[in-house]
Amino acid sequence: MCLIFAACVLILTVLWIYIGKDWSFSFLANAMFFPTLLLPLFVENYVEFIITITGINEIQKSLLYSFVAIIAVYVLVYGCVALGILLSWSTKVDTPTQGGNAIHEHNSDIIGGFLRAAGEEIGWRCYLLPCLLSIYSPTLALLISGIIWGLFHVPVMILLTYKLKVPRPYLTIFVQSLSCVLMAYLIGWVAVKSKFSLWACSILHCVWNRVNPMILGSIYTQTPGVYKGEQWKINGEGLAGCIVFLPVALLCVYDLSFTM
Repeated sequence: MCLIFAACVLILTVLWIYIGKDWSFSFLANAMFFPTLLLPLFVENYVEFIITITGINEIQKSLLYSFVAIIAVYVLVYGCVALGILLSWSTKVDTPTQGGNAIHEHNSDIIGGFLRAAGEEIGWRCYLLPCLLSIYSPTLALLISGIIWGLFHVPVMILLTYKLKVPRPYLTIFVQSLSCVLMAYLIGWVAVKSKFSLWACSILHCVWNRVNPMILGSIYTQTPGVYKGEQWKINGEGLAGCIVFLPVALLCVYDLSFTM
């Protein structure tokens, strides 16, 4: 059922992007709710699932790993900044206030941004990941969930790179998807540690969706943040992000392999 759920979400997303190819990016981003909207077709015990995702029985862990998640986002984003400067990929913009302009409209409201992040995380990390972990090893489960999450972003990336005439469209799509695969290890680790409640993983996702574009720009809209450069290189969802996330992913696998 795990992979059937994932396939249904991916197919629905492809259809949504195809039908809405002329819609705004912010409206297309409502696809973030699809993983949760399809859950009623797959969840067997609704009461148990709701208790799990609300974290009622694991309040301390939800709070602790929510804090860890926020710290992790800033460390990773500024790790990408340091890498970009070190490799001469990025420079700081002339206007200090320019960074906020790269935050996507659908994430500009913190509550709306959190709800969209939760729309993904409840499906991907609170349902799909534990489902995969019941079948596969932590290493394989995290890899499969990451690949699925990466594929989830491909349709909108294809559309946006085409619309915006991005210089390196295929490379941009590839590194963005790969960054999702690698980032899924950290979000998955946070989800496991917080006992699959929605809070920590959704907060990580929400904060990332604000801090990464604010500082490094948007790989989706090609808008610069506080730092500018080729988005496929400097962004946290670009090559820099892939490089920074790789050791984090390995640490997450190492930890879960010994603690689960």
